[in-house]
Amino acid sequence: MNLQRLSFLVLPLLLAACGNYVVQGGSDDNAKSQQNANGTGGSGGTGGNGGTGGNGSGSNSLAVALTRAQLDVLWDEYWANQDPLPSSSSVGGVPELNPDDLFLRVSDLGASCDSPTTDLGCGHWQLSIALPPALQQVGVYNLDSPELLAYSNFSETGEPYSSEPDDCSFGGGTIGAGTLEILSIDENEVRFRVDSEYWGETANGEYIAPRCPVDP
Repeated sequence: MNLQRLSFLVLPLLLAACGNYVVQGGSDDNAKSQQNANGTGGSGGTGGNGGTGGNGSGSNSLAVALTRAQLDVLWDEYWANQDPLPSSSSVGGVPELNPDDLFLRVSDLGASCDSPTTDLGCGHWQLSIALPPALQQVGVYNLDSPELLAYSNFSETGEPYSSEPDDCSFGGGTIGAGTLEILSIDENEVRFRVDSEYWGETANGEYIAPRCPVDP
């Protein structure tokens, strides 16, 4: 684990996009040939220390996919139930964000279309990768490219120090070097593979992320 390197959550920095960071691309024909034949969402897959992929429901899966617009709605609902109440889920002082950005969210505890984040107990992790529209296609992409780095992050907790459920170390931040491979993508699900160098093998693997409903 890399908790010794980061003892607190480091928010991803907004970096200016530049250049072409696609390692390897694919054609639409390749994407179509790899899509789920019945178009009903994920039915399995491996990843994250042997976990299984999406269950086809778009909720309570190991991974889910949702747009920035959908995620903003979930964050507004989330903060509305917190005390004290933050002013907004939006980030100030940055260029206008694209509502069509696609977030691939993964956790060993499962990811849900009903919550913008996964509350981590001790000994768990979560990963969020933000794909701009230009990268929402079959291909292999560098995780540390500006296009992916700006709003993607990883966090994990350590083993408990005591019997208290949240008494453990916590670390997180940008994903770092590695690759994201989009195996197939359509209106029902996203199949992808993560190979991160920075966080070791914690979240590495292949996932199926059912797309969340339009109204999460």
